[in-house]
Amino acid sequence: MNRREILRYTALATGAAVAGPLVSSLLTGCRTDTAAGTETGALAFFDPGEFDLVKTLADLILPKTDSPSASEVGVHLMIDHMVGSVYVEADQAAYRSGFTALAGYLDQAGFKDLSGEQKTELLKALDLSSDEALSGVKQAFLDFKQQVIAYYLTSEEVGTHFLTYLPVPGSYEPCITVEQAGGKAWAI
Repeated sequence: MNRREILRYTALATGAAVAGPLVSSLLTGCRTDTAAGTETGALAFFDPGEFDLVKTLADLILPKTDSPSASEVGVHLMIDHMVGSVYVEADQAAYRSGFTALAGYLDQAGFKDLSGEQKTELLKALDLSSDEALSGVKQAFLDFKQQVIAYYLTSEEVGTHFLTYLPVPGSYEPCITVEQAGGKAWAI
């Protein structure tokens, strides 16, 4: 086998590995039944009480400022959809375990009865905690926080109105400043 054949087979194998999940998501990505279901109360993963906590936590992580809050761009809906419809069973079980630990910790701390500022302080304390007994809860919170930020930054509203966005990229221009690129970070 010569070098060209090896490269061709490698490209085909890589393309097939990448294209399979991509085609699957494209084929189901335009379905509106799941997205419409979440607005009418049919949740994919969380029960209504957990879903309220997801929304509250998302808004505490990314509150409304000069940009919309996390819930205003649908981050809580996306989390429920992704965990309930995209994650495999093993990942759903791990997510459930972490989220249950986080919810239990917050419940013990009286999270529901705290003011917005006190809730934020409690989450900051958890985020900065070095207590080994809280390591699982802290990791669940950090994973959730990362998920909220990722879904927020990739939302259409934020990507098109608050980040620089080009639907079709132009020519490659290396070594330019942020100001030359529009003065804002780029949407993915």
